[in-house]
Amino acid sequence: MKYKYAFIILVFLVGTINVSAQKYFNKEVKALIKIDKTSEFVTFSATAENLTPSDLSLRYEFTVYKTDINGNSSNSNQSNRFFLNGNDKKVLSSVNISTNSKEKIIVLLLIYPDNGVEKQGAIGKDRIVVTAKENESILNIKLSKEREKEIEFKKNAKDQDQDTSSKDGVYIEGLVIHKVLTKSGRDFYKYFYSEYYLREIKTQKNILIEEVPGQRRSTRITVKVEDQLVWQFFSKPKKDFLVEMAQTSLQRCIKQIQELNKRKQTLTQY
Repeated sequence: MKYKYAFIILVFLVGTINVSAQKYFNKEVKALIKIDKTSEFVTFSATAENLTPSDLSLRYEFTVYKTDINGNSSNSNQSNRFFLNGNDKKVLSSVNISTNSKEKIIVLLLIYPDNGVEKQGAIGKDRIVVTAKENESILNIKLSKEREKEIEFKKNAKDQDQDTSSKDGVYIEGLVIHKVLTKSGRDFYKYFYSEYYLREIKTQKNILIEEVPGQRRSTRITVKVEDQLVWQFFSKPKKDFLVEMAQTSLQRCIKQIQELNKRKQTLTQY
């Protein structure tokens, strides 16, 4: 009887620890499996987004589990260490799955701290289950509960913005607007938007890049998110300098967008 009670207590404690651990997923580093569909393949890309201003050393495991119609199982794993700057987002790896697949597939992404501490739990997690529909070459993709809740929250927030900001039902995503004067300004905008596009940033916030006359034949370039200044500098025609400024400016924009989204989510919850 004593051992029975001890076992029950142990199960309870393990369950409590697991529940507590789950609360911390995607708080500092967000793991997200991005989905791209074509007629022949579905591409699953593992991405990581740093939600803090601190630079982080991390490690990821990107695993695909497959079970065929006979119940035979197999798995493939990709893992590596990586460095993620504060408020940065990075594509880590990707895998292609045929749309004609008849297997049950689980795609799992886990992100761990890489600080020398062994057996430390994951801080980022995303999971997708893929099954085939009978007699159809269409894959049924089921997201994790956390992803579904996040999508539902964003949908509700978007619907609220539509109701309050547009009477004719037209909704526009956030734009990157530029008002530049010189070739350096146009080059900066090109480098900035290239990074913005490659990182696949989706936001409802407008970003304004503006160039005005400065001192000693130079110009001053400012970058704003929703009319709030996040970065400014005096321009130089050198490509390396403009690329560096574009990356720094985008980092500041991402940080500001994340802060605005957190504030909005907090206000919505209350």
